[in-house]
Amino acid sequence: MKHFSPLNLTFFEHTNRLFRHWFTPSWRLKKLLSSHDLETIAQLIEASETHHTAEIAVALETRLPWSYLRRQACSRERAWSIFSKMQVWDTSDNNGVLLYFLLAERRIEIVADRACAQIIDEAQWNAWLHILYLAIQEKNLANGIQTVISELSAQLTLYFPQTEQNQKNLVSNRPHII
Repeated sequence: MKHFSPLNLTFFEHTNRLFRHWFTPSWRLKKLLSSHDLETIAQLIEASETHHTAEIAVALETRLPWSYLRRQACSRERAWSIFSKMQVWDTSDNNGVLLYFLLAERRIEIVADRACAQIIDEAQWNAWLHILYLAIQEKNLANGIQTVISELSAQLTLYFPQTEQNQKNLVSNRPHII
């Protein structure tokens, strides 16, 4: 697993972070994505994975666990942990991708396995992050996720085309609410 150095927060910044996580209610996720939105995203991921060998996963988390907050871990570390726990990395071509949202800190992380990270340009990853941040600001996260998944799927289909019709789906296509 990757090593992430802790955030270097002052006492007041750390206290503010703790309160922000403590007072971010889990029901706020339902305001961002309805059950219909979650199902639509799952169907889009399922359809896209018929064209390429990669795994795409979406994870949404209201706040970090206490263990991460106590040691001042960054959201990127948590995203990598979720990437591992959901086994998005467990593809034969090392081409899994996770879209991770941390509501309390208003952070979005895209975690890509080795092959995807090498093939897809850094500017493209940043463009997708920008699309997602704009979608949250416009209160239309579902549309932003669908746009990114569609564009990502086109890239994955180009570099990792599906050759077998019955490839096993390794990760649930439904967005994971943590």
